Amino acid sequence: MPKTGKNSMKQWTFQKLMQYMYGVFVCGVTLWIYLKTLAPTVSFFDSGELISAAYTLGVAHPPGYPLYVVLGWLFSHLPVGEVAYRLNLMSGCFASLASVMVYGITLSIITHSSHQRKSPADEALPSPHRPDPEQMLQPVIAMIAALSFAFGITHWRQAVIAEVYTLNAWLCGLVLWLLLHWRTRCLETRRVEPSDTTCARHAWLLYLSAWLVGLGFGNHQTISLLVIPATVLVLLTAPKILMKPKILAYLVLCALLGVSIYGIVPLRAAQNPPINWGNPTTLARMKWLITREGYKHAPRGHALEKLWNDLVAEDAAADDPDSPPPQEQAGVMTRLTNSLFFKQLHSFQPLTEFGYMGVALALLGLLYGLFFHRVITLTLLLGVISWVLITVIISDPSPDNIFLVQEFHTPAYLLMAVWIGLGATAIARGVLWVAPTHHTFQYIAVFGLAIYVLVLPAHLLLKNLRIVDRRQNYVAYDYANNVLKSLKPQAILFTWGDSGAFPLWYLQIVEHQRPDVTLIHVPHLGSTWYVDALPSDLFISADPSEQYQGDLLLILGEIVQKNLASRPIYFDYSSAHSLHIPYELLPSGITYKIAARGEQLEEGVWERYRFRGILDNTRIALDPDIKRTFLMYGSAHIELGHYYLQEENLEKAAEHFNLAVQFDPSLGDRIVRDLEFRNKLFRGGREAGPLPQDQEPPDSEEEP
Repeated sequence: MPKTGKNSMKQWTFQKLMQYMYGVFVCGVTLWIYLKTLAPTVSFFDSGELISAAYTLGVAHPPGYPLYVVLGWLFSHLPVGEVAYRLNLMSGCFASLASVMVYGITLSIITHSSHQRKSPADEALPSPHRPDPEQMLQPVIAMIAALSFAFGITHWRQAVIAEVYTLNAWLCGLVLWLLLHWRTRCLETRRVEPSDTTCARHAWLLYLSAWLVGLGFGNHQTISLLVIPATVLVLLTAPKILMKPKILAYLVLCALLGVSIYGIVPLRAAQNPPINWGNPTTLARMKWLITREGYKHAPRGHALEKLWNDLVAEDAAADDPDSPPPQEQAGVMTRLTNSLFFKQLHSFQPLTEFGYMGVALALLGLLYGLFFHRVITLTLLLGVISWVLITVIISDPSPDNIFLVQEFHTPAYLLMAVWIGLGATAIARGVLWVAPTHHTFQYIAVFGLAIYVLVLPAHLLLKNLRIVDRRQNYVAYDYANNVLKSLKPQAILFTWGDSGAFPLWYLQIVEHQRPDVTLIHVPHLGSTWYVDALPSDLFISADPSEQYQGDLLLILGEIVQKNLASRPIYFDYSSAHSLHIPYELLPSGITYKIAARGEQLEEGVWERYRFRGILDNTRIALDPDIKRTFLMYGSAHIELGHYYLQEENLEKAAEHFNLAVQFDPSLGDRIVRDLEFRNKLFRGGREAGPLPQDQEPPDSEEEP
């Protein structure tokens, strides 16, 4: 506490009150913005599966996310909106709390400096009677750091849909704040009573941090990367504390208590919930789930191996007399920047997140912190570097999947946002140092600085608003609904990509739509746990997973063979274009039905569909999944157009070609090329054959 005395006490109380009020303001404003841009229902990719798992207390895709599932189950019972909205709301709440943690961390650093320098203003303004301009600015600066993080595109994008990343960001921020709180108490106690045991008195904060890291492991395993900077911070503050066996044992015990959240997984798996990835009822299956063994066959980039081989090849070429001269060989830096590893590192994009002004402030804050908050700044720097490097090296995404790693870097952006606060502090102290000492000029400088630094979060808010706004985005929900409307009663539907399948899971499991339909996710047919969970009457053999040894095409063939005579069988757009299906497929809206002999196209399917946000000029954020959906709708219309050309119904063909262009204007060129190709075939006296396909399937299996 500052100086004693009645006036000092009042001023200290007022400052604390203002700090709390700014924190409440950060929480309120960010939550309000997130609510205004929140998705009203299910989204593509993992959203539908996570919502379904949370609603049923099931087992989500590896590594299971038990903490998210438990908290999501609680949120799913809130009396507001539909279930999907409640889980989206959960993301928004934790995103807001994560922003508050940035505020708290930044404020803790700039108000507890052990290197305070007195400016002329400090001498001119007696604190018992007049507030210190720098103290007035401190909560404003912390608020700017928090809002810059809150309105960064990566964090904001995850705050409006059901995902695990905002909870991860909040837990990371909370752990860091607790560690800084421990350091502050440790230093303050040590000044009064220098002793090796002073820091151990506050070890409960370390125990709480360890428990939160273990608990957070049950939401997103990347939180374990905090152990590296946390250990450095503790050792630089109290080098001997981790040498105490009792404290070290308690830290490990608390972390294990947190990880014990995974104990709920086998208990729920034994109840056979609708979402039950891996059916982890045994130790071997739990290991499969937690270690993500199910993704071992996912495409990897092998980026470091390729980079090393490339650099070794360059050294070998330098000794080869037949190699090109040195001036014609690519240098080390060129090879590095062109490497896949560098592209993987580029998944961390601070310029995109904070803009040039934000990155400049962050770099200034880094330099300022190295002078005045060396231990904490080194901890933050180590945290950012280790987080980005280890995340990229372990995930090692293929070139097509680099985008999957972008959200993993959210905690690194959280740490950088603290640097932004330190950069603003450096500017504030510099301005107050050179400003005239009269209090009027000081207050004018404070007001001007506050307005100036507020430009950054305001700029990020306006720049990213239209990109992340999902308040009118029903594309995924309508897509799944349209698929179900395409199916006859008792249908079997084969799906392929996660983005296409998971919204269907949500509609059937959570909203109980079309319980008569059997949904089969083709990529999972190669997994024993999935095949064993399917109804036994789908198969001819008693144990198909054992008989076919995980050959998903053979299992699919048996399902079709067994049920074709009794049930209508459909493929979604992705599976129809990703698999070689030895049957005649008849378009049924955006699905394809195995046609019976002489069966005709069902008319009127498209009239049942809804296209909110697509054909009504609604402004919605276009992510890759939504763009693929537009392409899929348009491509389906093109195929219908060609079908009607074959039937010599030119009016219907033209109608569907026009609709295709309405969904995706880029398809116009494809239609022209297709028609020119067909005309050439007819002019050559041949019947039109297969048309060239230059579009990729709009949905593909991706690693979550």
